[in-house]
Amino acid sequence: MKALLINPPLSRAELRNPVVASLFSNAMPLGILYIASYCISKGIEVKAIDGPAERLTLEKTMEMVKEYSPDVIGLTTTTPVFHRAIETAEAIRKWAPTMPIVVGGPHITAAPVTSMLHDCFDYGCMGEGEHTFYELCQALDHGTPIHEVPGLILHDQNGVHFTPSRSPLMDLDTLPFPARYLLNTKLYTSLPTDVQYLPKLTQLATRGCPFHCTFCDHAAETETYRTPSAKYMADELEELAVKYHAREVAFVGSTFTAKRSHAEELCQRIIDKKLNVKWTCSTRVDVINEDILRLMKQAGCWSLRFGIESGNQRILNLIKKGITKEQITKAVNLCDKMGIHTKAFFMVGHPGETIETLQETIDFACSIPLTDVTVQINTPLPNTHQFAQAHRYGKFVGKDYSKYSFFDAVFVPNGLTREDLLYYHKKFYRTFYWRPSVILRQIKKVSHWATLMNYLRCIDLILYLTLDVFKLKQPPKHTALDTPRAEENQ
Repeated sequence: MKALLINPPLSRAELRNPVVASLFSNAMPLGILYIASYCISKGIEVKAIDGPAERLTLEKTMEMVKEYSPDVIGLTTTTPVFHRAIETAEAIRKWAPTMPIVVGGPHITAAPVTSMLHDCFDYGCMGEGEHTFYELCQALDHGTPIHEVPGLILHDQNGVHFTPSRSPLMDLDTLPFPARYLLNTKLYTSLPTDVQYLPKLTQLATRGCPFHCTFCDHAAETETYRTPSAKYMADELEELAVKYHAREVAFVGSTFTAKRSHAEELCQRIIDKKLNVKWTCSTRVDVINEDILRLMKQAGCWSLRFGIESGNQRILNLIKKGITKEQITKAVNLCDKMGIHTKAFFMVGHPGETIETLQETIDFACSIPLTDVTVQINTPLPNTHQFAQAHRYGKFVGKDYSKYSFFDAVFVPNGLTREDLLYYHKKFYRTFYWRPSVILRQIKKVSHWATLMNYLRCIDLILYLTLDVFKLKQPPKHTALDTPRAEENQ
């Protein structure tokens, strides 16, 4: 049995957009690499293709598909690139009409029925795919009933059919490390604001999330928060340093310090191994203190990523973020005191947003000692609480999933316009980054020639996000009558 796993290629036009080109190719697709390593450990031959990182066209991707001539093909997809998964599957179907085509990833889990209405897909893989894809391969290879494989959605005479659900894998240590050797690790260079040392690779630290933000699609995956053991993670980090020569690692996952004892043990193991690797992670402002920060810095952590989302307390309450502006300020100042850089994620265009809350968020971001921000335009995703409630707070502008990139306005809150969101998104970046204090922080992060070159490589992205290259005009003034009243009970 030969399996081919594909991260579908983007179009030439998409790759010319600096945001799209950077976001979809700056990190290895660990999801398919976990599936690959598990299947390989069970005796299946696997090849992987990462279309965006390899800058492949659909035609070149198909040449590679034909050359490998697999027995089954798996495609991964997210909501904004679902159209590319369809395009790739249709090209495969045209070449090999009977080829089993499996589609997985967050979008399939969030919107399984509408996804499987596309006949180019034979099977949809729900949730985590390691065991599901392997068991499907076994069923296809041995001719056993596919309906008995848990975690699938497939076509039958009545339309689409769900097989029994599959429980999330609780013991992540049973999985082999991702098969990173199937791809060229040199293709992945982080955004300049996210890296001090190159090469930099990613490592999965958590699955699921114990919190309940309304905009987050973790519910489409599983709310069961899990981590590999500290030993497993330290051993994987050592492999990244020794085998792949990584000088920096980004731990990906929602909340690195949600289990304080686990984070402490991992840091101590990294220290004991004397790994000369810098690293970053994501966490929340309400699950850190000075003791854990001191230990993390000693173990190599140089930057933390916080999901802050808004600088308005009413908005934070409405999206059930579960934090206060006071907690945010305290956490960012504490990191600054400890010499740890901070990056914050914000969104503009939340339900209940107004011109005043947009400006308040920009002002708040500039009032605390953040090093970096990522600002996205709020995009209600399928199978989230926010998606179900969005009609109460605004309207969607079209239903084209390719626009769900978080850098286009597909949902407009009542009282605002699409132009408002685009303007304040650009204004946020421009106001935050073109300040002497932030420029100085960026200079301090340039640790060697490679990181300087990384800034120069991304100059088009920096200008795209921070300068008014599209001559966006000041949005129309809003009167009090234009501003929606907040729901007092939220």
